Amino acid sequence: MSRRIAAALFLILVFIGYVNLYTLLDPSQDSYTTTPPLAEDLYRMLWGFDWSEDLDLRMEDTWAESYGGSAVEVTKISFSLLPGAPDCRVYGWIYSSPTPGRAWVLLVHGLGGDHTFFEEPLGGYRVAYDLALRGFKVLAIDAAGHGESCIPGGESWRDKALTLEPGEFFLYHVYLSGVRAVEAALELGAEPGGIAVMGVSMGGLTSYTVASLHPAVALAVPIVASGCLPCMIQSGGLANLVGPPDAPVDIETVAMLSPADPLSYIRMAGERGWLAGKAFYILFSGHDEYFPTEGLAATVDALRSAGAVAAVAYSGNNNHYKPAPGWMDSALLVLEEFRDGGVEAVRTLLAPAAGEEAGWPDLLAGGAEWRPSSDGLAYLPGIPLIPLVLSGEVVSRAPGEVLATSLPWSPPRILPAIILLAATVLAGLQAHRSRLPRWPAALAAAYATAAAYTIAFWSWPGRFSLGMLSLMERSAVTPSLTLGLPTLELMTLSAALSPLLAAAYLLAAGRGVSVAAAALYLVMALPPYIVMRLVLSLVAENALQPIPAAIVPVEIAYILILAAAAAAKRISGRREGGEAQAI
Repeated sequence: MSRRIAAALFLILVFIGYVNLYTLLDPSQDSYTTTPPLAEDLYRMLWGFDWSEDLDLRMEDTWAESYGGSAVEVTKISFSLLPGAPDCRVYGWIYSSPTPGRAWVLLVHGLGGDHTFFEEPLGGYRVAYDLALRGFKVLAIDAAGHGESCIPGGESWRDKALTLEPGEFFLYHVYLSGVRAVEAALELGAEPGGIAVMGVSMGGLTSYTVASLHPAVALAVPIVASGCLPCMIQSGGLANLVGPPDAPVDIETVAMLSPADPLSYIRMAGERGWLAGKAFYILFSGHDEYFPTEGLAATVDALRSAGAVAAVAYSGNNNHYKPAPGWMDSALLVLEEFRDGGVEAVRTLLAPAAGEEAGWPDLLAGGAEWRPSSDGLAYLPGIPLIPLVLSGEVVSRAPGEVLATSLPWSPPRILPAIILLAATVLAGLQAHRSRLPRWPAALAAAYATAAAYTIAFWSWPGRFSLGMLSLMERSAVTPSLTLGLPTLELMTLSAALSPLLAAAYLLAAGRGVSVAAAALYLVMALPPYIVMRLVLSLVAENALQPIPAAIVPVEIAYILILAAAAAAKRISGRREGGEAQAI
């Protein structure tokens, strides 16, 4: 075997070793704290009134829109958010075809948006209009504190974002606007049990909560959302939006979060039997910046324990802002089943998937996708470099059906530890047998570089570079636009290649190759952190509160690793020269 082939095999084994080291150090696999059910006295305080009381429903305006060669009637309505406060109003827009059916769909947008989100293209559809032409009565609202809708004691949701006081936090008012919207639909002729709620992100949180609380809602279609706000905070998803930035996610904080946490309402509703017979069709991303998979697992477990059917359309290589191909196709299929046969038809459609431990029907249109088995590690979109050797699932998808997959799984910590140990031993044996010079130092440099990559993130409430992405997106700082640099991709390449370059530098024999490897090592290792500092400074200018993260000077660690590698190479070179002279 030539020296080059031996070195290549050694580097491959080292790569297998350190990607599993990343998994062992990955904070996204930590244990998450979940919210208990909402206390009875707190529920009565927040929701203990007649939800139809003083609704003061008003028809504001009506006009026609042309879409898809047909006419869609649009009616603007408003209603009071709270009884006894007619001036604090929620605004909604009803979309209907000339011959609407009996089924209603309530649409709730995400944080910072408004009802027009559902008028714009989403997964190939303008959802409000497409649902109207499919025979639904569609009600899209500006949630409380968004668009034209009021929020008590403030002008927008931002005025209520930093308090966890029950009845004050903005999500409570958002949920309340959803519940009152259902009451408005009932007053306008909707039938109990004939209402579905579909929402995106914050709207997804609202769909869980409204479907749990209101008996008239039979189906929820949450998109890129799960319950378990403490899970979101622990993963970085809401750490810059709620509470003091340095507050631990302890029992007291979790209890204060319960009025805003869909999981608390799901568990409360489950205890009271309110969820039996309902259906939830969840569109979820495995690499969501805000919602960790662990929160989804807790949410689905709570729904199923309460007697609801919960099916998950899971996209492994996606994020919060990118609809997966076929998602809306499958969501519309579920809604059409609801339109034609009610919630029992939906339960029949999804129940076989919900009842199996594994091997659920693969139901999304087109192709296959890779589900990385470790959530939260850096990846290139569509190319999961780091989790590649950690095992997982390849999901085939049949066209023309509804996606309902089993939840993804993460391997136990023992598996990456075993792979790390095996790869390290095999690399050492192969290198020793091939008489590669300085291989122990090369192995140490690679693993030290991989460990250094994680140093910058351990002071974060987030998950490696996805935590960075979360901060950027939440504060409206997109590096690809602001700086012209793809930060996430840079971090991935740094994580994947800088350890290999450190090992390659120590294996290199010629001066030119050594210099090239050292230079590439610095180029791959240092710039991502420089970019992240720039991004953090931009985020800090827009953040609601101090950022609960800092970039530690990890560049020093990389430079020290390279300096140690150079010293080891110099010492070993002298030894090798002395041995040659002795021979």
